[in-house]
Amino acid sequence: MQEIKQQPPGGTDNLFRVHSAYLIRIFHSEEGLYGLLRVLKKSPSMWYIVFCLWVHSSAVEQPAHNRSVPGSNPGGPTILSATGGTMEPLHRVIEFFEKSFSSSFALPEDRGGLQIQAKNTVEKILVALELNPKVFKKATDQNYDFLYLHHPPLWEPLQKLSCDDPLFVMLEGLYSRGISVLAHHTNLDVLEGGIADQWVKLLELEGSTRPLVPLTHLKKYKIVTFVPPSHLEEVLQALFEQGAGIIGNYRECAFLLSGTGTFLPGEKAYPFIGTPGCRERVEEVRVEVEVESPYLERAVKALIRAHPYEEPVVDVYPLHVLSRVGIGRVVTLATPLPWKILEERLSRLGVPHTLIGSREDKSFAKIALCPGSGRGVMSQVLQGRPDLFVSGDLTHHDIETLNLYGIAHVNLPHSEGERRALREITGSLKEKAKQENLNVEITFEEEKL
Repeated sequence: MQEIKQQPPGGTDNLFRVHSAYLIRIFHSEEGLYGLLRVLKKSPSMWYIVFCLWVHSSAVEQPAHNRSVPGSNPGGPTILSATGGTMEPLHRVIEFFEKSFSSSFALPEDRGGLQIQAKNTVEKILVALELNPKVFKKATDQNYDFLYLHHPPLWEPLQKLSCDDPLFVMLEGLYSRGISVLAHHTNLDVLEGGIADQWVKLLELEGSTRPLVPLTHLKKYKIVTFVPPSHLEEVLQALFEQGAGIIGNYRECAFLLSGTGTFLPGEKAYPFIGTPGCRERVEEVRVEVEVESPYLERAVKALIRAHPYEEPVVDVYPLHVLSRVGIGRVVTLATPLPWKILEERLSRLGVPHTLIGSREDKSFAKIALCPGSGRGVMSQVLQGRPDLFVSGDLTHHDIETLNLYGIAHVNLPHSEGERRALREITGSLKEKAKQENLNVEITFEEEKL
């Protein structure tokens, strides 16, 4: 923002009000504190207005419901519940789950997302496979205010609102009790650390892993910018925190090249380096990072917030790459795995399973997995010719076709397979919540309090 050298109509008081309103609007926008600091960095005279606003707010006695919890960040997002516990804003909870399993990776025909917004705060989260009478009872009896589901309860449009419709009765009951619902469906299936990857880990499969059906609707980009060495690490960290710089199993990947940049600030410019009207030659570092399309916009915004220049250069190039995420997984094992060992691992997990179309003394070198329903990926399984296909919901004819191709099949019931993986995901979500200081209680549907 440029400094105003002439007073507007109304004099300095009006100028103060205009600038104060502008700063407050920036602070309460999506950019928040980062946006405010960006403005202050580019227009240092604004610090006086911030100081005046701080003095004014400190002199006003805050009402009881706005006071912070002892030990919390004053002025931060902490909210008190009726029982005295801390609560998080709904938008921060949704951002937490979206950061873990972005809905941008969901298949185009999917219908997940925030399906019930009952209130704007969250204290207790229940993770479950789907909405059913048992989950509904636990959520309402034990005062949860947020459901995180794998199967979206709202899939087919409701034709009418009727007390005779058990689904509508549960949805209305959740809303009236202040329980919001977020569903992550196919994005939870395809992404790293999701349903399929959990079964690779649970079965202790070691070897080369790839998606059974790679996603084709995703794009990847390269972000290029030029940064003074003094702010290189700050800009890199901002990009990495928003999902940029990931290549396969490697994170924080970037290419850096030192060089010289030139620019001539205009008369009304406020350059970080140099003087208006004088051409500058400065040392800069060229930064290149790759980013998946769902993370592109927020990565660019984070870059601009962290960059010290008034007008940073940001180039975005589309890339042609093979997707590393998708439905199911195919594992080419480093060492063939005997059925006896695989069966012992399945039994320890306590999940019902049946081997079909293979001798029990056989070993498997290539295993395909699709927890949940495997009917939609049969053509890819037949094309890939694994030794074993682990999935559920196959018909008699599907199994006969696998036998014809010499592919063994382990029947893993749809609900049991996904629910067991979701239990593992809940554990990782609890750890992430602690790391990010998200003040919520997260419980899996089968956990006992």
